[in-house]
Amino acid sequence: MRLSPTGLDLLKRRNGLTLKARQDPAGTWFIGYAHYGDVSEGMEITEAEAAAKLEHELDRFETQLAGMLQVPVSQGQWDALLMLMFDYGIARIRSSILIRHVNAGDFERAAAEFSKWVQVRGRPDIQMVKRRDIERHLFLQGSQVA
Repeated sequence: MRLSPTGLDLLKRRNGLTLKARQDPAGTWFIGYAHYGDVSEGMEITEAEAAAKLEHELDRFETQLAGMLQVPVSQGQWDALLMLMFDYGIARIRSSILIRHVNAGDFERAAAEFSKWVQVRGRPDIQMVKRRDIERHLFLQGSQVA
């Protein structure tokens, strides 16, 4: 399964495109569509390079998410889980209660877990609250978010 075009658009819009390296609220350098890791102060990329980095990361995340899931999920559920993983990383999602609930087929309890993933540097962050609300909606409804 792949991130839907609607999910990709939402991911791009909420992260924004940054062609010159910046620091996030936790102090980590990022560039492109929230690409981390090999980024340092002063680094610059083109829009095409940002799109390529995002595609590479999504391929990796999709492969990992597919390996975590033991039950079929809807496109909305897939998109929501992938976007959460994009914010919090593969390892944290893999070991999460949320994934355990998904794999048990308890989608209501899984959806309730989204509201717990809202912290930045140990404090609730309003942007993360908004993101999780959208993802929870996608997860439960499988609907398109405008």
